[in-house]
Amino acid sequence: MWGKNMYQALYRKYRPRTFDDVSGQEHITRTLKNQVASDRCSHAYLFVGTRGTGKTSCAKILARAINCEHPVDGSPCNECAPCRAIESGAAMDVVEMDAASNNGVGDVRALRDEAIFSPAALKKRVYIIDEVHMLSKEAFNALLKILEEPPEHLIFVLATTELYKVPATIVSRCQRFSFHRLTREAIDARLRFVASAEGVALSDDASATLARLADGSMRDGLSLLDQCAGEGDVTLGRVRELVGLPEGDAAASLLRAVAARDAGGAFSILDSLYRGGTGISALFDELSELARDALVLKFMAGGENLLSGAADTKELKALGAAFGEARLLYALTALSKARRELTRGAGDRLAAELCIASLCDERLESYPEALTARVEALEGGRSVRDDEGERGNGSSRTPTPTRTEETPPLSAAPTSPPPSGGDEEDEAPWAEEEPTGDGAGAITCAPRGTNRPKTDAETENDGEEDEEEPVGAGLTRPETGDDGEDDGSSRTPTPTETKDDGFWDEILARLEVSGGIMVLPFVSDATAALTGDILTVTVTDSFAVEMLARESAAAMLKAAAEEIIGRQVALKTVVGENKGAAEKLGDLSSRLGDIIRFDE
Repeated sequence: MWGKNMYQALYRKYRPRTFDDVSGQEHITRTLKNQVASDRCSHAYLFVGTRGTGKTSCAKILARAINCEHPVDGSPCNECAPCRAIESGAAMDVVEMDAASNNGVGDVRALRDEAIFSPAALKKRVYIIDEVHMLSKEAFNALLKILEEPPEHLIFVLATTELYKVPATIVSRCQRFSFHRLTREAIDARLRFVASAEGVALSDDASATLARLADGSMRDGLSLLDQCAGEGDVTLGRVRELVGLPEGDAAASLLRAVAARDAGGAFSILDSLYRGGTGISALFDELSELARDALVLKFMAGGENLLSGAADTKELKALGAAFGEARLLYALTALSKARRELTRGAGDRLAAELCIASLCDERLESYPEALTARVEALEGGRSVRDDEGERGNGSSRTPTPTRTEETPPLSAAPTSPPPSGGDEEDEAPWAEEEPTGDGAGAITCAPRGTNRPKTDAETENDGEEDEEEPVGAGLTRPETGDDGEDDGSSRTPTPTETKDDGFWDEILARLEVSGGIMVLPFVSDATAALTGDILTVTVTDSFAVEMLARESAAAMLKAAAEEIIGRQVALKTVVGENKGAAEKLGDLSSRLGDIIRFDE
């Protein structure tokens, strides 16, 4: 089947011989053919692209086409003496240089000294320098002068996979051609052609899988076909066995177990694949493609044309629904991190197990994507990992209570007091006479968590202890008469004279659920007073004032206050009394524990 002569690799045996044979680079081959046909070739070319896209093949075709005695529409005839000599490597005037191993300034100086001589047998002397980005700085400087003012008989063709390493002075003196990654369709068609020419039966699913694994490189695709065709027909099972891909939908099953946070099931699948000979790198490539495709469908309507083909659309949509956007982003980040660990030579199985464990429980990781996934789990009203006794029963943590329609906003306070079931001395504060003057309508709210009824012991001691002035007292200056004495018409209200609706608690609760979690540490032990349309927030230190003066923090606090109060307010921040350090720390720890809580 493969012939009786010495075996030659398929990617060498079926290397393109004319511009028309080059797959997927029509935008380049068309231009080069026109230049050769019109005798307008440049003195220097720079071919840029990833591996296996046809850079060196086009360079060799161009060298033959320029020196061909009978070119056909800009392509070499491959029959004349110059074409045969160049193709066999016997032409002294066409030199191929590997810059990866000949990257010193001495190598380039020798090339430069030799290049000034006229060609021995051909019309043009052609130098093909592969991996030109590997040249040293001194070597590039030595090459620069001859590229700037080359002899008429000299043509340079430079090829590189890393353009950013080539100096701009070199790039500006060349005609640059960018080689695209080949599409799966182009690689698939070429693989079928080669398999047919070699008499190898290649199934459709096997050809599609090889084209996907080639990742845009024709050489990689042909090398994989060469590997799989050693024992006859090429089937999908044969490809999976030789390349080390997981069987069937094993990768999808592993992701489904991860989505369900079933660490035991995921570890069992991983162990089965590992013992069956599946390559960990190949498995993680497959998992990454599945997660990436699910994310594409999650964010793009009609994004089927961007999929890698690792699974069908129905399976990908189910995975996307099971994960959610934040967990998919986290999964891709964790998989990429694990793949980097594999390339550094770490234990394959250990790196895979650590990655699977972190995917099942985001608490094991601390980078931003993991935290985002944890926040999404909280917003969904469930813990990151259910208790063993509650797994799968649909239980969820109680969501943070919010103000309902039955609770009127502050601006719509009741005009008449509710019925009282006790004596006058037990009546609510709003039953007392409302203050008049500029201080009318002022409401003062105590720190969060202090709005509670007094105990019997506290009530008995009310008359024995001196009454402390509230933190927010004195913020509104009373009007005085002409003689400087207070006429009593606009005295500042005290907490016992105004209704405490607890609106500050509602504002803080609103900050928790509206993305203002970063503002809470600076206002958690503050007090608030509403006078007209001015909300005065009394904090405990000047640092909190500076933080709340920032536009983003002030906007968050103002938006939460206006939503609870029911109208637009102006925000004012002042420094009041300082609470004890232990009390502040305990209050803050309690609040943060309420904000980020996971069921153990």
